[in-house]
Amino acid sequence: MDKASRWSAVTVQSILTNEKYKGDALLQKQFVVDFLTKKRKKNKGEVPQYYVENDHEAIISNEIFEAVQHEFERRRKLAGRYSGVDLMASKIICGDCGGYYGAKVWHSTDKYRKVIHRCNKKYRKNKEVCNSPTLTEGEIKMLFVKAVNLLLEGKKQIIASLSRAAGNLGEYD
Repeated sequence: MDKASRWSAVTVQSILTNEKYKGDALLQKQFVVDFLTKKRKKNKGEVPQYYVENDHEAIISNEIFEAVQHEFERRRKLAGRYSGVDLMASKIICGDCGGYYGAKVWHSTDKYRKVIHRCNKKYRKNKEVCNSPTLTEGEIKMLFVKAVNLLLEGKKQIIASLSRAAGNLGEYD
């Protein structure tokens, strides 16, 4: 694939956040500063903006568009710590310092190669070191299965208590 046929991340993000794809229109995102030079400026509250719903036929549903916006917001709250590289990336939070665990490779070029996960703040220069443990992928998977099994053990009690709270006293399996 040549460079001209690839889309940049900025272009894709622009598409995913543009309300026009869900059939709406935000008017006066920009305005003309000088009509002689036709110089335009991004509107940061200098002139009123108008939001028009159902302005034209949508390309994607409102539900999908809103789900994408929620995902952008979730990733923004991670303060630049989002990574889609690994299944566990940005999901394990250190109990010692509150930082995120990240995948690291030990012995990357020999037969002892191993992927481990450790707190990203564990070995920072001139800073307090984190004392959290290093985990292998196998340990993480085992701990995840153990946590899910603990949740499932109490499934009947949880369902019964939710049923009582909802006023439905029926039995569920």
